[in-house]
Amino acid sequence: MNPTLATVAAGFGGGAALVAWRARGREGRARTVAAVLPFLPVSIGTWYLAMATGWALDAGDRVVHWGRFADGVLTIPLLVFVLALLGDADRTTTATGMALGGYSMAATLVATLTTGTTKLAWLAVAVGAFCALLWILFGPLSRAARDSAAAPAFGRVRNVVVALFLLYPVVWVLGAPGFALAPTLPLLPARVALDAALKIGVPLLVLAWFPPADAD
Repeated sequence: MNPTLATVAAGFGGGAALVAWRARGREGRARTVAAVLPFLPVSIGTWYLAMATGWALDAGDRVVHWGRFADGVLTIPLLVFVLALLGDADRTTTATGMALGGYSMAATLVATLTTGTTKLAWLAVAVGAFCALLWILFGPLSRAARDSAAAPAFGRVRNVVVALFLLYPVVWVLGAPGFALAPTLPLLPARVALDAALKIGVPLLVLAWFPPADAD
């Protein structure tokens, strides 16, 4: 077992406990939001534990920790779902955003496992899905949020989430999963920091900014 990754997994377990503790006592729609948020650190913590115990795929001369991408397939749709709850979006908008988020991460996994023109093709698919997700977040979802009581919280959370989303491709491109432009940089701490900010920091911000007794 990799002790560093196991320690990170334990840290996310502690983060999940913190988020769950802060989520207590919510009513109405806020209760649904609070019920979803602890799954974000639980998911990434589970996959860090899987990576620590050697769950990986061989892709030529590279080892791909596919659990990170499996986490994204789950947690990106969950984040979109939380934003949709904050913005009181309709089911079609919510489902479309969730599907695009999961699909973009699945396409990124395929791009990670392949090389050459195939890699570029799947990368283009992933980028296209991600751009469509951004359109959902800043278009239909934002319009729906204008009439929501949680509109201020929605805008702040959306901006933080998108800013963090945009940093992940930078780390991917620099590291071995992408194009290894900076293979000697310590990218594991950067990935952990991003995961902590998105999977623990964002839930805590939501709980701080979203009214604890928001009505359905």
